[in-house]
Amino acid sequence: MKYIIQVALDKAVAAKRGLFNLYDWHQEAWKLFPGKPRDKRDFLTRLDVDEREFRLTVVSDSKPQKPNWYPEGCYQNKEIPASFFEHKRYLFQLTVNPTRTLSGRDQKGNVKKHGSHYAVLKLEELRDWFKQKEVQGGFNVLEKPVLEISKPIFHKLFTKEHEGVLVGVEFKGVLEVINRDNFLKTVHNGIGRARGFGFGLFILKPIA
Repeated sequence: MKYIIQVALDKAVAAKRGLFNLYDWHQEAWKLFPGKPRDKRDFLTRLDVDEREFRLTVVSDSKPQKPNWYPEGCYQNKEIPASFFEHKRYLFQLTVNPTRTLSGRDQKGNVKKHGSHYAVLKLEELRDWFKQKEVQGGFNVLEKPVLEISKPIFHKLFTKEHEGVLVGVEFKGVLEVINRDNFLKTVHNGIGRARGFGFGLFILKPIA
């Protein structure tokens, strides 16, 4: 990833623009890259909310374009130096949509190509789920400080086609890179499902 974009909008300003939920901000993130085909997404997003404002974080390969309507001071865009990804250890913060897949069968008893997805909610199952991502992702989470796992948060998702619910869980801790190539792929691609709706983006801070 080459760029990190941060947008902080007062809730009153966001409401005037119709920005309320994950889907609204999903649409807004695409406006940072006008003309990009929807099947060519090369960015990840994260949305944080408090009583006062929305904070959108985007990391991308493509150079963003600031929308003209953004208020003064709400938008920051920085290039990420290649050296940022050369450290051994990082503090990390990661909100994911943790799911498992159940393989279904058709009327003839054959395994379906696409199974059913269900949310992982129990603490021990979440630990196991994340451990699998560590192995695949080229990193280990250190035992100290202890890995923090938030309680699941349920996000209502409203689109033009349907309504649904996405479960978000946040992990915080310290990781150590054990396979640089796999780690870089993981940072680039994100972790878990629903990565187009604000999940799977690593927030990293190098540790000297």
